[in-house]
Amino acid sequence: MSARDKLVYGTIDLMQRRGVSASGLSDILEHSDVSRRSVYLNFPGGKPELVAAATEAAGAWITAQVEASCAEDDPVSAVSDFVEQWRTMLGGSDFEAGCPVTAAAMARSVAPAAADAAATIFDTWRAVLADALTRRQVAESRATTLATMIVAAVEGAVLMAVAQQSMTPLTDVEQELIPLLRSAVPSLD
Repeated sequence: MSARDKLVYGTIDLMQRRGVSASGLSDILEHSDVSRRSVYLNFPGGKPELVAAATEAAGAWITAQVEASCAEDDPVSAVSDFVEQWRTMLGGSDFEAGCPVTAAAMARSVAPAAADAAATIFDTWRAVLADALTRRQVAESRATTLATMIVAAVEGAVLMAVAQQSMTPLTDVEQELIPLLRSAVPSLD
């Protein structure tokens, strides 16, 4: 793995576990096992540029998962898949690793480009979900608001799950979203 990739993936891991502000450049270097020089060769803008790149990489990976889930044209399964991906991530990290995109969104004061990237990523997830809903004959305006609610509810549940060290928030959100989607998508009745 290249020094750049080590830095990006190490930063993602620290963002998930500590957030952006609590992950100093020295921590990132130690965690990534690369030299300080590697940062400035790959990210001349320093930590803010690195955090933005990490946010974009994490966002691209999660977006691919959301797109794959939505490809089947079953919004209920897509939401269940989205929730299950977070259950797997949280369980695998013993509730230490939350969403790196949310961490970036919360770091506007120290990494504005990463926060901007997070906003774009959230909008992409919303658009992918809205598109899946419109393909199932949900009106575009309703599909957009439902997709916004799905992203907000699942991301909020991830935060609560980390804080509470429990899958209950994800389970509760899924249990409420599924019937809502079934009632909103005529072809799922």
